[in-house]
Amino acid sequence: MKRVLTAVVICALSAGVALGSWYDDYDAGLNAIKAGNWRVAVDKMSAAIAAHPKEGNNERTYGAIFLNYHPYYYRAVAYINLGQYQKAINDLEQTSGPGALDRGSIDTLMAQSKKAMETPVVVTETKGPVVTTTTQAPPPPAIDAALRNRARAALDEARTHLQSAQQRNATNTNEYQRAQNEYLSANSKWGSAKSNDELNQVLAEADNITFLADSARAITPTTTVATITTPTTTARTDKPTEVGTIVLGDTSVRLRKALEDYFSGEFSDAAAAFERLSRDLPRNAWVWAFLGASQYSQYAFEGDDAYKDAAMTSFKKARTYGKFKNGLPDKYFSRRIRNAFKQVPG
Repeated sequence: MKRVLTAVVICALSAGVALGSWYDDYDAGLNAIKAGNWRVAVDKMSAAIAAHPKEGNNERTYGAIFLNYHPYYYRAVAYINLGQYQKAINDLEQTSGPGALDRGSIDTLMAQSKKAMETPVVVTETKGPVVTTTTQAPPPPAIDAALRNRARAALDEARTHLQSAQQRNATNTNEYQRAQNEYLSANSKWGSAKSNDELNQVLAEADNITFLADSARAITPTTTVATITTPTTTARTDKPTEVGTIVLGDTSVRLRKALEDYFSGEFSDAAAAFERLSRDLPRNAWVWAFLGASQYSQYAFEGDDAYKDAAMTSFKKARTYGKFKNGLPDKYFSRRIRNAFKQVPG
């Protein structure tokens, strides 16, 4: 029975592995824009465009998750900062942006690019000795304007993830409520910040808000055991049903309950359930993967390194018993979980 259950779980999850990651490239491109890494931004936005060229305010990523998606706009911003104005103009003519991270209207950026192309560069040659003067640099400002903009952009990005949680009907979860409360607090801190340390704190809180919002998962009303006795290969929004598509005695029932706890954000209950399952299915890579994900989520919420160590041990066993050449599938695991998994030697 254990071999059959393992095969069923792997088959059910295989549909998620094939999904593209253009939205990951887009997200990485936005982070590059915030940091001023213009060449990285061009590369990431170009990769996103190659995989998903259509722009829109509500582009579907997977399931019921939608994204405010304007890669041409952000690539144009990067081109402008690299001095490649004609390429910027070409992108501005195609975009319908800006997206959530506003770097100026399309008309403003277009005028800026055209003016830069029309302005000649004048090089003057001076004769005689070069006189070097030394002036004392002014003291740094109390608050770094660029850091303040990054903090604002991070909060705007966190708000976008909160809106995605709303769209998938996850507003009643503990994770969403915590994320919403932290967003209100962080937004207030940003408005009253008087030092760079306070802005860095806002940046850290924005990252946590994004993680909480991404962890908020709505559960479709529970399907009765009788309705899931037939395997299915079609995509489903009820992830516990999709993962555990066949009933194989008490082990399968407990597997489904553990998955329901995980996808609803009850990570403590999920970790305990998967730990019990790991004793019954000690060589099942997926059980170890979900156990590690539950433990790492506990670490993210509580900051206890013991949870992180336990998660890494579970991820190591998942790699030992399974073949995760491309890491964990993004359909079932958040980016932070997948990045933690990649830290384990494969």
